[in-house]
Amino acid sequence: MSKLYVAVIADAIDSRGLAPGDRRRLQTALQHGLPELNHRYRKALAARFDVTLGDELQCLLVDARSAWDVSHFIRYAFPEVDWVVACGRGPITTALTAGITAPKVDGPCFHAARAALEAAKRDHQVLTLSGFPGEDLAAFAAYYSGLYWSWTARQRALANKWRVWGDAEGGLPKKVQEGGHPSAVSHLRRRMAWPLVAQGDRMFRNLLEAP
Repeated sequence: MSKLYVAVIADAIDSRGLAPGDRRRLQTALQHGLPELNHRYRKALAARFDVTLGDELQCLLVDARSAWDVSHFIRYAFPEVDWVVACGRGPITTALTAGITAPKVDGPCFHAARAALEAAKRDHQVLTLSGFPGEDLAAFAAYYSGLYWSWTARQRALANKWRVWGDAEGGLPKKVQEGGHPSAVSHLRRRMAWPLVAQGDRMFRNLLEAP
């Protein structure tokens, strides 16, 4: 049986609607951010991150265990826009060589990721998956996206920080308590029903990372 990989395609939503200067700055930030992405996830990558189409990121993961972290770190690292992240699971047809980047790799996992991305754009989703076993993941992806768009831009930004730096349903590291006074952060977390969100996240992640 062919080894299964996870192709990740992250596309900046409505980037063409940005002012020319803002879009250039986003594209520059993506190029400058590649070394950090490739270093941060070096143990999880079968093919390195690269930028395609000016404002789209691609990578190939050895399995699904880092897909959740990758999707949220992209949102956290490049907050100027919203992102739709599509993950496709399947084999590849290209030989992997040292230092190869994801756009130079082809195979069913990339075709699945691209199809998932197009479906996500149509359905206004921000995290979508294709080629994974089971039917529950599609429901979780819809829940995740509905919740994402129900939040304000500030709430979305804070949720990204909490998901990237870890929450464990307890206190947050001081470096990500950027909502002001601790009581204000607590109030905001209650408004966002964060304990329930954290439980949903854990269930979603467990399904995503299942063998």
